[in-house]
Amino acid sequence: MSPTRYEETAAHLRQRIEEGDYPPGSKIPSVRTLAAIYDVSDATIRAALRVLEAEGLVKTVSKSGIVVRERSGRRRLTRSSQISHDGKMYRFPAAAEQGEPWEAHGDPLASTEPVPADVAAVLGIEPGTPTARRRRVMSPQGEEPWDVIDSWIPPRIVAEAPQAAEPVTGTGGYLARIEEAGHGPLSWEETARADMPSREEADLLGISPYMPVMRILRTAISARDGLPAECSSYVIPCDRIEIHSTLTRGPSARWPVSYS
Repeated sequence: MSPTRYEETAAHLRQRIEEGDYPPGSKIPSVRTLAAIYDVSDATIRAALRVLEAEGLVKTVSKSGIVVRERSGRRRLTRSSQISHDGKMYRFPAAAEQGEPWEAHGDPLASTEPVPADVAAVLGIEPGTPTARRRRVMSPQGEEPWDVIDSWIPPRIVAEAPQAAEPVTGTGGYLARIEEAGHGPLSWEETARADMPSREEADLLGISPYMPVMRILRTAISARDGLPAECSSYVIPCDRIEIHSTLTRGPSARWPVSYS
């Protein structure tokens, strides 16, 4: 199948960006100007630019137009089942390189918000239920925002561990307060999927709403009743991450292999 006009236009603009004709931080010509250059409609140019936005090559900046993005390199997210404790708080498998310093963008926020449907399903509560949310926007030091982390604590847990929902949670963080309320030791499980960001998430990450993200839901399970005690949602733009896992041979895959 032959490429459409907007795909051809996107491919040419992509090539010009990759070859440095439009370097990072520079402005792409206006939609009207590009339509005249390529002899296509404004709608075709907008469709081509949406493709480039979804690829993370350009972004729309208020009062500036379409700007070529400064791009961070991908980081490898090595998934494992190992959870550690450094004497201050739990440490979960992360994408940061060993010893790489990370920083918060803005102050961490603690508030009560309507819980989204995917998290509500995990926590076993109705979508939209007012639920304690802890939000952090993080990145490697000196880089643009890399992920948005929303930790949701259901009302039944807040009733028993109110400090877990407060801005200052004390030594060990909010998970320590949940465990101390009788739910320890917590255990965890994760699911991950490709998704599209909400407008708010896209704005916080400085990406186009057309760019896919990796959404990881990490759920803490109470040792007392086996029910979810907390759910953290990690939202990471897909152009900043690659997932790495070490594969092992099962008993049937022993070597040397005997072929029958």
